[in-house]
Amino acid sequence: MLFNSSQQAEDKLIILYVLQKIKTALTREQIALIIIENLQIGYFDIQLYIDDLIKDDFLSTLEYDGKSVLSLTPMGKDTLTVFHDKIPTYITEMIDLYLKENRAKIFKEVKITANYQKLGETDYLVELKLQENNMVLMEIALNAPTLKLALDICNRWKENTQELYASVLNLLT
Repeated sequence: MLFNSSQQAEDKLIILYVLQKIKTALTREQIALIIIENLQIGYFDIQLYIDDLIKDDFLSTLEYDGKSVLSLTPMGKDTLTVFHDKIPTYITEMIDLYLKENRAKIFKEVKITANYQKLGETDYLVELKLQENNMVLMEIALNAPTLKLALDICNRWKENTQELYASVLNLLT
């Protein structure tokens, strides 16, 4: 692996450290979330470093549950073992604490879907769904008399899912 600077080398080692510490494969977005919330490294820099680490065989990509995830290769593990001391202690302590306190947040997966299909000449079936960690929290199916209304419902659901979910729960409980 060729580094343009000692800062780039440190940033790449931090990515390897995060994956080693969490002990599971992560998506690019999960890695970026962890690093951005703790350090002054830009999102696009993180993505470029990840690309370099994959190209240089320090990280591998796997398809898991329909998503591309990253994991350490044996060479990535060996590199981290040799150069671990190049990451400042305050950074490893900060990452360790963050991972301990935010593990659930890192793996929380919210999926919001809004679809419509034409039923007849003027009727549309609108299906709205909110899932968290593969568990359906709310699912609504309703008819809309026009395409414009079906599209508006889908857009409003996507823009205001949390508020709508909270309002429905509040009305029902």
